[in-house]
Amino acid sequence: MTLNSPKFTKINESFTCAVCHFQVPKAQTTCRDHCPKCLYSLHVDNYPGDRESICQGVLKPVSYSQNKKKGIMIHYVCEKCHQTKVNKFLEHDTFCPDDYEKLLSLTSE
Repeated sequence: MTLNSPKFTKINESFTCAVCHFQVPKAQTTCRDHCPKCLYSLHVDNYPGDRESICQGVLKPVSYSQNKKKGIMIHYVCEKCHQTKVNKFLEHDTFCPDDYEKLLSLTSE
């Protein structure tokens, strides 16, 4: 699924992290959907950016992997419905890069 996919709605906005309360800024070049400090996210989308999930649970980062095209990917499990999700780790965002030490504390797949 790409930014140009009909199932991808581009939303790049600042928000307050529901877990650590960090004021998360917009991403530099893409959409940010997780906290760069604690890496947690919220289960608000069925498809990226649609904001149509009825779950609204907390997405806990549990592991990471390397994708040849997208780079490092964070793997999540929803603490409410247990659905799994994957999001891109934003290591090169000049506004506020994701915390690499926090990523390394997760299990590598």
